[in-house]
Amino acid sequence: MSILFINGSPRRQGNTATLGDRLLTDIPHTTRQLADYRLNFEQDQRETTQPQRDLTDDYESLMNTYFAPASDIVLGTPVYWYGMTGQLKVFMDRWFDSFSHDFPFAGKRIYLLVVGADQPEIKATGITQAIHHSCDWLKMDFCGTGVVIADGPQDVANLAILPPSCQALRQRIQTNTK
Repeated sequence: MSILFINGSPRRQGNTATLGDRLLTDIPHTTRQLADYRLNFEQDQRETTQPQRDLTDDYESLMNTYFAPASDIVLGTPVYWYGMTGQLKVFMDRWFDSFSHDFPFAGKRIYLLVVGADQPEIKATGITQAIHHSCDWLKMDFCGTGVVIADGPQDVANLAILPPSCQALRQRIQTNTK
């Protein structure tokens, strides 16, 4: 069992990264910052003779080196205009490439962390739905969402305790990875 935290924020040390670190304190895991990877937009090749695969960026390496061996993946994103970051969206769009080449998605457990300043538990519902539906389609297990209200640079670091949704997610991770 291995745990991978994918920080979808462009801020490598921002609230989303801090939330991932706090959620996974004392739980062995690997962290990857999507901002450190060059990820091209999805190019749908179904109506061409081209393969459904782009080998000109870092996507394949990220998927094969980190995503494939992980049993549990925590995706983190701040709320940007009521949705996930562009980095996380591009990464997830590329899952279609992997699906087209029989990537082993089935059975992986996916957890979502969302950080937002203005009612993220309401305004980020679309993010949770997108992740949940993607998991259903790829036969992965969606294990829930942890939400934190944060706006200032140190808001998550300064929380005395994580909100109940994050505590519940942490407990689920611990239970699932025993």
